[in-house]
Amino acid sequence: MPAESSSEDIKNFLTNLKLIYEHGVSHSRNKSKMHLLFAIHNCHYAVEQILREKAKDITFSDALHRIGFKEVIEKVHEGQNIPDYNYLLSLNKIRNDAEHSNIIPDVDTVRFYVKIAGNFLRWSCQTYFGIDYDSLALENMIHDVPIRNAMLEAKQAVSSNDLPKASAKMYEALAAFKFMWFGYLSDYRVHGISFSGIDFPNLLADLAFKIILAEDENTLGKLMGIGSRFRVEDGKIVGVESVYPVPTLGSQEDASIHYEDILNIILTYQDRVPASRWRQA
Repeated sequence: MPAESSSEDIKNFLTNLKLIYEHGVSHSRNKSKMHLLFAIHNCHYAVEQILREKAKDITFSDALHRIGFKEVIEKVHEGQNIPDYNYLLSLNKIRNDAEHSNIIPDVDTVRFYVKIAGNFLRWSCQTYFGIDYDSLALENMIHDVPIRNAMLEAKQAVSSNDLPKASAKMYEALAAFKFMWFGYLSDYRVHGISFSGIDFPNLLADLAFKIILAEDENTLGKLMGIGSRFRVEDGKIVGVESVYPVPTLGSQEDASIHYEDILNIILTYQDRVPASRWRQA
């Protein structure tokens, strides 16, 4: 970041780190070693970048970019006690072991340190920068305007504990995300052709989804649970539509987990589709 960073620069910096961290959270929900490695990496990276930003006003024996994580966090901690300081040191060791020695801890350990990193991000945003972590709206990074608006409505419904509306709006957003992808991955020219009663455009799209999401069973499962098809009026294809589930959410915490999961899916995979495909109004 520039030496004289504006408040908007800081907010954008923190929002990007929040996105990286949330991707780590998403990876931690998958038990494969590769996903656990990504979870550790993303969470450590977000913590380290905030510490390095805070350390810019501290004098070191060498240029800051040549100083290791351990020395940076020690110096920052000397100026102000950091909650879970020892756990963050452990996170650094876990990250080094994972990336340099391929020693990856079990899923429960990874999820524990993901939570530690999240607590640090929330604390440091307010303490170091005077910014409420929850005000860093990742929804603003959604390319498609109708999907963004549906997610914002879902977020408000979660906040007000209107669970039926929250579920309806977040799954409306996910279904829209699926049909926008479907329109890109399928081919209207083979509409009307079927095999064993299955529409050929759906076969094409399903195959593409399985290839793209082969390493992400959670996302694949969610998207395959949504039915998408070309919408036909008077014998002509006029668009794409989806049929989607609206699950019953048991609690506000349950709703928040569903919401964060869907938000991560959208933000993680939206750039796999050309930007021109997303709706701007």
